[in-house]
Amino acid sequence: MNLVIADDAKKQKRFLKFRKDIYTNGKKYVDNGYYMIKEIFSGKLHFTQNLTVIPAFVTEGGEDSRILCEGIIAYSKELPEYVQLCFFEALKDQQEAVDLLIDKAGEVGRELSCKRIVAGLYGHVNYGLGFFSSGEESVNSFSSSANPLFYNDYFRKRGFDEIGLNTYHGGDLDKKLSGYQAILRKLDRNYEFKYFSLKEFDEYARIYTELNNKCFANHRYYYKSDLEDNKEMLRDLFMFMKEDSLIFAFHKGKPVAFIMWYPDFNLLAKPGEIFGAKHFFLNKLFGSKIKTAKVMEYGVLDEYRGVGLPLALINKVYSTAKKRGFEKLETSWILEENLDSNSFCREVCDGIYKNYSVYEKDI
Repeated sequence: MNLVIADDAKKQKRFLKFRKDIYTNGKKYVDNGYYMIKEIFSGKLHFTQNLTVIPAFVTEGGEDSRILCEGIIAYSKELPEYVQLCFFEALKDQQEAVDLLIDKAGEVGRELSCKRIVAGLYGHVNYGLGFFSSGEESVNSFSSSANPLFYNDYFRKRGFDEIGLNTYHGGDLDKKLSGYQAILRKLDRNYEFKYFSLKEFDEYARIYTELNNKCFANHRYYYKSDLEDNKEMLRDLFMFMKEDSLIFAFHKGKPVAFIMWYPDFNLLAKPGEIFGAKHFFLNKLFGSKIKTAKVMEYGVLDEYRGVGLPLALINKVYSTAKKRGFEKLETSWILEENLDSNSFCREVCDGIYKNYSVYEKDI
C-alpha cells in the first residue's frame, strides 16, 4: 500500500473521482461536499486561508493504482488541540489502508503540537460534524453527513473515543406549542424579531458572526468564526434560501439570539447526485414542492438563557414554514452532551431521527 499526498491537479482530480464514484455507485446519498472540496483545492475559499490542508489517499499498490481510502488532514491554529481528518471516504474492508491515513494525520498532528486527532469535523463546525452512525441508510438531508455505516467501524477498531450526536424530527407543532402561548405572547412583547436583510447583508452577516462567537464559545470543537468566512458561507446559502430563513431576536436594540432554517434542498436531488448549480435552477422551478424544513442552528446569549427564547424562535420558524406549505421539521446535529438543546428538542419534537458520531483519539 502507498499513501499519496494529493498536492497537484492530477492527484486532486483522482481524489474527487474516488469520492464521486463512492456516491454514484452507492446511490443512497446526495453529495453536498464535492464542490466545497473543489473550492478547497482551488485555494479560492477565504475559509481555507486560516487552515493547513493536506489532502491524501491510500492506494493498494503504486501511486497510480486503485484508491482504497482518502481524506483531508486539516489544522486550524484557532483549534490547536486537534488535527482533523475531514471528508473521509473508503471502500469496505480496508482497515490497513485507513490505518495508514490515520497514522499520517497523527504524524502531521505531532509536528503541529496537537494532542488529539478528530475524525468527522469539516474544518469548522459550521461546515459539518459527524459520521452517520446508526439507523437506516437513506438519503441525507441538506448539509447532513452521508456515509456507509461501516465507516464508523474503522475508527472504533482503532480505539477512538466516540462522541454522539442526535437529530430530531417533528410534524405538527401546534399541539406541542399550545401550552406555551402565554410565554410566547410575553416574549413577543419584550423582544423584537427580524429576518435577515439582503439589502443590509454586511451588517446582518456581522450580527450573525458575533452571535455565533458569543453563543458557541464553549461548544466542543467550536472556534471563533471569521466575518469573511461567514459572508462566504451566507452568500452560498442565500442562493437557495430566503431572508426568513435566518431570524434574529433583539432586546432593546441588542441582538441576543438567532435561528437558521431552510428547506431540505436535497429533496431536489436524486440519490447518487452531486448537489450543485443544477439544483439552483430546480429550486427556482420546483422549490415549492419541498415539504420538509431543516432547523440548522440556534443560539442564545448566556445572559438571555432561561427566558424561553428558543421557544419563540422555533415558533417563528414553524409559523413561517407552515405558511409556506412545509409539513415536517428536522433538526441538524446536536451533541449528546448538550443537555439543554437535547431537552428542548425532546419537548418540541416527536423524537430522535438519526444518530451521528465524531471520533477522537490521543496522538
